[in-house]
Amino acid sequence: MNYKNKKSLNFFKESESAIVHIKQIFGFGAILLIGAIYFYSIYIMLAPEQQNWFSYLSIAYFIPPFGKETIIPLGLWGGSIEFFGKIISGSSLPPIILGVSIWVYDALACVVILTNWWIIELLINHIPAFPFIGVRRKKPRVYKKKVSLKLWYENLHKKTREIEAKKYGKILPVALWVFMFVPFQGTGAISTTIIGTWLGLSYRKIFLIVAICSLLSILFITFAYLGILNVFG
Repeated sequence: MNYKNKKSLNFFKESESAIVHIKQIFGFGAILLIGAIYFYSIYIMLAPEQQNWFSYLSIAYFIPPFGKETIIPLGLWGGSIEFFGKIISGSSLPPIILGVSIWVYDALACVVILTNWWIIELLINHIPAFPFIGVRRKKPRVYKKKVSLKLWYENLHKKTREIEAKKYGKILPVALWVFMFVPFQGTGAISTTIIGTWLGLSYRKIFLIVAICSLLSILFITFAYLGILNVFG
């Protein structure tokens, strides 16, 4: 292949890649639009005293330390939260609206990360190797070497595929299932999607884990707190 043909082929590949990224950017906008339409459709269905409470809880859900384990009880029971130095109070929300909303937020957050992970990979591929200084445990001594994020990322994905190919290969998805289901701080859809994608699991598998475990977790917390309300209400 001569130089002109190589140059044309590279130009074609770059153009094709640019088109894909443009589509992904439009897809990102479409996902945000779907989320906005859903939020507004629920907002206008609620009573005036519930609308602000729903709005603040929806925003707070994406801000640590809030999560399912705090937003669902607040939504079901009503109460107050400190939001950027301001005390916000509200009355209880319908369980079905609260549960479906959190599930939709989880699903959309997962899709946003999966469809835009190419930005992270682009950064990884273009960050040059950098010097790293460490201490060896055997015969302790300081050493210096260059670390390549691109090589480390590729080796991590290779290791994941090797684990999946073995008999105990299901351990990674199962661990991610447990991680997503357990209602602790930092175990939500965003962190689960990032960990699964970073490890190199398939996008389909990651989305199923997030979608199913989010639903189960929401049902578990909702029924638990509805039971508490019935007992002490």
